[in-house]
Amino acid sequence: MKRKLYLAAALLLTLALLLPMAACGDKGDSPTTPAIVGETLPDETTAPEETVQPGETQPGGEESTTEAGEGESTTEDENATTAEGESESAKANAAVPGNPAEVLAAYTAVMNKAKKDAKSFRKLEYQQLGQDSNFESDIINNPSVLGAANSLMTSREQAMEEERYTKGTTDIIGELPVTNTPMGCMVKDDKVFSRATARQLPNGNIELTLVMKPEDNPEPAAHGATSSPSRTGEMFNPMSKAGIDEILGGPIVKLAFFGRPPTISTRYIDCKSTLVYNPGTNRVVSLRQDYNVRINIVGRALGFMNITGYATLENVTVCDNFKY
Repeated sequence: MKRKLYLAAALLLTLALLLPMAACGDKGDSPTTPAIVGETLPDETTAPEETVQPGETQPGGEESTTEAGEGESTTEDENATTAEGESESAKANAAVPGNPAEVLAAYTAVMNKAKKDAKSFRKLEYQQLGQDSNFESDIINNPSVLGAANSLMTSREQAMEEERYTKGTTDIIGELPVTNTPMGCMVKDDKVFSRATARQLPNGNIELTLVMKPEDNPEPAAHGATSSPSRTGEMFNPMSKAGIDEILGGPIVKLAFFGRPPTISTRYIDCKSTLVYNPGTNRVVSLRQDYNVRINIVGRALGFMNITGYATLENVTVCDNFKY
């Protein structure tokens, strides 16, 4: 997801947790039912039928594969991998990365190539407020605040209606993780992962799965940078806690908290990147990133109302339909 969208979601959630006004207009129901993180995404590489333009070829031939024990599936567009002219034997004979260092090296090479050579792709991004959320204050109840915050999230259905998904995007550096940098992966040490595995799929493509260890208050990479101040920022797009602190230090929040803004911290948990690529061409078939961020808030509003809470944002980003 764009860094700006993350920041906006975080700020809206923070305001919903902090300011009494945010809960007053809550009707208790979200306009749509949020998707569940980790769910099977049917036809993820196929645009909704009504969005296919005249003369376009709708992706087809998808094959879903599920790794035992994972509880999730990855969908590949076989047309996208066979239309490039490579032989199936090249994929069948490709070496599958065997250890975490090899998995990281393969992921880095494929993602950096995409940043350099890919011309367009589709991007789907959505989030929901996780069940691991709680809010306590002297006058506002937990369901009201969390309901208001959840209504600010973007569901999968809403995200699929956006033009940038149905028609794709051409701003590779700006949109493909890591956003706004020429690098697709900046990680140098495979020890930052709790899991880094690879497997060859039945159609010959290779799937890489990398799960990063938790990190507190990570910062994103700067625009155009080739390194990041945090390990999470080396592969993902964490929202900037420094940016949140800057806005919370503004006059409105200071007034609400009598000059003492609330204390906020973030913790990124189970950030997972699942990359499917064609080993014959080193081109991306699909990329999915799942990551959760827990926002902890402690403060005293209006000089008398104690506020303590935390909320978990569950985020999903899927990039597919790559054109090189």
